[in-house]
Amino acid sequence: MASAAATADSYPSNMPLTPRESDNEEQGEQSHTNGRKRSASEMEDEAGPSKQSRTSEGERDVPETIEAEVSSDFFIDCPYRPKRVKAGKHRASAVDDVHISQDAPSLAPQLKINYAVRPGSKWAKLGKFKNAKFKDPFVVVYSAGQIVYVNRHNPIPPSPPADATEDEKLQYDKENLWVGLITEFRAENQEKVYVRVFWLYWPEELPMGRQPYHGKRELVLSNHVDIIEAQTIASHAEISQWDENDDSNKTVLQERYWRQTLDLTKLSADPNTALSKLRTFCICGGYDNPNVDMYQCHTVGCGMWNHEACLTKAIEERAWEKFKKGALTNEVQEKDESKGLVQKMGETIANVVHRFGADGVHATKAPLETVAVSKGNKKLKASSGGKKPWTGKLEGKINKVQREGEDDTHYATVTQYVATSSSKSSAGFEPKIWQMKMSCLNCGQALN
Repeated sequence: MASAAATADSYPSNMPLTPRESDNEEQGEQSHTNGRKRSASEMEDEAGPSKQSRTSEGERDVPETIEAEVSSDFFIDCPYRPKRVKAGKHRASAVDDVHISQDAPSLAPQLKINYAVRPGSKWAKLGKFKNAKFKDPFVVVYSAGQIVYVNRHNPIPPSPPADATEDEKLQYDKENLWVGLITEFRAENQEKVYVRVFWLYWPEELPMGRQPYHGKRELVLSNHVDIIEAQTIASHAEISQWDENDDSNKTVLQERYWRQTLDLTKLSADPNTALSKLRTFCICGGYDNPNVDMYQCHTVGCGMWNHEACLTKAIEERAWEKFKKGALTNEVQEKDESKGLVQKMGETIANVVHRFGADGVHATKAPLETVAVSKGNKKLKASSGGKKPWTGKLEGKINKVQREGEDDTHYATVTQYVATSSSKSSAGFEPKIWQMKMSCLNCGQALN
């Protein structure tokens, strides 16, 4: 969980800068991008022509809570689009004091965006720094290029209890912390220190909302730039970048991770193109949800990654056809080691299944069925909600077994809950578990 231990109950009143020779940049140098972080609903409202967003606080549902945003010292316009003056109309006599620049996140240099800061002269005069140091309650240094958690509220809400679940800790972070990529520090003095950041969004904050492929701990990097007060930084954030093209299966993601980007410049034209394209997998052309297993075929010339839900559905469909003919039986011959695997599952059904010796396996509910979509619309859609003909009669499952010092193993089963129509008697029917072939959905080679 992201801890806000780096901040006290109230923001430190003094945060000295540490401008070493490599830290203090030339003041005449142009800066790059800014903008207030907005909620998903606000971003939807502003998907049309760019609107100025003021960084001051408005009314709050809870008056005693102050959002961690910059004061009314600056107005941010991001993305910046110059206003066109119609022919015949005189330009405003007042000079627009604006600082206009272009930048992109260091982690995604292709996401260039124009932004404007008002008053520009005041922003341009601020001293530039690459590092900032807190001294209270303990020394901690933040630098450009680092990802940090930012407090949304002051005072900071109490942390979750020590025995809180991982989901409860994650929910606390989403409700109380933002995530930003530091670009630079600017300061008027030690008490007036600003940070220019690019926001990373929780999927729930996106204008298009959370997508089915987004993982529980996933973030989305954007080119939405903001200026915040340095005192609102809560702590460093351990955020991994997930390279989906790495098939080594050895990448260990940190507590949080990102793989997708949000381009604000595309929101007004076509919001559907604002999220970067992800790699597609499986015969369904869907995406990879890191919270759901996929199984790769190691056959030379194939290499297909198969969604667990798609494999389970294929197994159930095959078993259903055999069930209707009264011919459902094991597709894979039982081996001695299979008994050990089943025993290690630690799962039982109501009755002992003779086919598996002393122990039986209870087939829990299969994952929600995902609908294979046609080419040209490759986003993995949600469950169709339609009832499968074998519901309550058959249930497929991919069983995973961890063995100490060895690679994890997996095998497929189908649990039969009712007798076939050809059975002489269905009274007192005991559920049966059949071992099934688990084959690549592309080439048909075994994945067992």
